[in-house]
Parts: sequence; C-alpha cells; structure tokens
Amino acid sequence: MYVALKSRGAPLMAIPVFPNRKFRHSYIFVPQNSPLKEPVELKGKKVGILGWLNTAGLWARGMLSDEYEIKPQDIHWIAPRKAKLDLSLPPGTRVDVVPGEGSLAARMLKGEFDAIIVPDFPAEKGWRRLFADSKAVEQDYYRRTRIFPTSHAITFHSSYLEKYPSAAQEMFNACVEAKNLALRDDADATYSNLAWNRQAWEEQQAFLGPDPWNFGIRGNEQVLHTLIRYADEQGLLAKKMTIADLFMQIDEPN
Repeated sequence: MYVALKSRGAPLMAIPVFPNRKFRHSYIFVPQNSPLKEPVELKGKKVGILGWLNTAGLWARGMLSDEYEIKPQDIHWIAPRKAKLDLSLPPGTRVDVVPGEGSLAARMLKGEFDAIIVPDFPAEKGWRRLFADSKAVEQDYYRRTRIFPTSHAITFHSSYLEKYPSAAQEMFNACVEAKNLALRDDADATYSNLAWNRQAWEEQQAFLGPDPWNFGIRGNEQVLHTLIRYADEQGLLAKKMTIADLFMQIDEPN
C-alpha cells in the first residue's frame, strides 16, 4: 500500500526500518488432501488472497514468477474485497472479488479455492503448506538470492517532518535500540518458551548472520530493489520508483 500510494504522490516518507520479515514460501497453503504438490500445478487454479496490495502476496507472486516461471496471469486470483486504488494489472491478470463468510482458510477448506496465500498461519485445521519442506526451500532461496523479504513500513507525513525535522532520525534510532535489545534477549534462552531455543538461535546465526533484521538501506539494497521491481511488474506503481524515492536518508549505525 505504501509504495502504491507513494508512486501516486502521497505526502508520506518512510524510514528504513522493517518491522516484519518472513520468507513467503511457507505461506502458500492448500487443503491437506489437495493433489497439488508442486508450484507449477498452481497454473489455472483459484488462489485466494487478501487483496492485490497485500505484501505477503506481492512477495509470493514475485517469487513464483522468478523461481518457477509462474506469472500472475497464470493463476485465477480471488480476493474478498476490491483494491482501494485503481491499479494497472499485468495484461491478462484475472482478479475476481468474491465476498464471503469466514477466513480465506475456512473458505479454501470448503472448496472455494485450490490454495491461499496469506500473511499468517491459519487458525483452522486441515491445511498443509504447498512446499512440504519449506524451510529447506527458503534456505536455498536465501543462499542464492540473499533476499529476506520485508513488509510493513514506518512512515511520516511530510507536514509533520517539516515541523519536526529530527523526528525521523529519532524514530530510527529508537527502533535500532529496541531491535538490539530483542537480539540480545534472543541469545539468552531464559527469555524463550521454546525448549530448543538456543539451537534455533545458533542455526540462524550460522545461516543469516548476527543481524538478519538489519535496519537501514545499507545491506538491504537487494531486497528493496526486488520489492520495487515486484510492485512495478504487478501493476502497483503509477510511475517508476527508486529506493531514494521511498526511504529517507538516515544516519545509520556502523
């Protein structure tokens, strides 16, 4: 939503803080008894999404296109509500608005969709991930692309920044401090309810490095360029955008 609004001249500016990062292979779900086993089998199928502007869907569609040559036009998309903006979707893309009762997962389990792409795990029972070993797939994806998908944004209205020009830097600094406190707690199993927390922490350190939640532009160029490219390819942008168009220049920690 932010990149779409910004490309249409919205008086907003984001700071390079990324409150939510998730690999999105894990968030493509099918019914437990579904015959679908491989991404290519999604072609021609009905896939439920919260909306075209949902970031989880943006990343999943981009990944399906880049990794498996499944274009948005290859899938029949179903959303429960219409996009709040007029979008120029890729030619041939079909997105039908079909209101209904219950969550997307509940509707999938009733047979309305062949699959769903949602930002969080369904509360209902009876589903499975399309990628059976999604962790291994995601690790291979990261190893090859160095992309750890990000979503959500912390934005300021331009009029507020004119009145309080130091607010963006102060917010960035506060977010970095909070993140560092959280990373410190992650390293101490005392702060977790998971029995094997330390082993999970060690695995993450070895694979993603000491700070996979890195804030700032430096070190996030690849993921941000990809996010913007996906937004452009999927018809979200009214004009071309760059990282500098979307994120304020901030003094970043070394």
